[in-house]
Amino acid sequence: MKELTTNEKQELLDQFGKRVIEHVRDTSLNISMNIATGKTVNPILRKQYSGLSKLSDKEKELVCDLLSETITDTIYNFLDMFESYPDEMKLYISNSSGEYNMCDVSEKMGGKIAFEDEDGWIQKFSKVGRFIM
Repeated sequence: MKELTTNEKQELLDQFGKRVIEHVRDTSLNISMNIATGKTVNPILRKQYSGLSKLSDKEKELVCDLLSETITDTIYNFLDMFESYPDEMKLYISNSSGEYNMCDVSEKMGGKIAFEDEDGWIQKFSKVGRFIM
């Protein structure tokens, strides 16, 4: 396995981050926001969370913001777990050049999700905007 350049590391991080944001964060956030706003087509979930329909638009917005933060924090904590237990847990990504341990590719991998950073994965890859009624 060859040593990666800075650009190659960034490409791997972007490849991984794009999948994390699109497949995990955005998918989960869309499902949660549709439930919170009563837009879900799932009749079981509509009934289970019918109490949310009594919330004002501002309260629904706060619920959706909380869901966004919670999902993002969960992803951060999941990624941080690999860095906290490097001898017990490994997270690998592969490309045409080989297979790489993500903890070796990036220090503080979870920090790449950064919501307030313009280079963060959310800003680069998310298709879910801030909740607006």
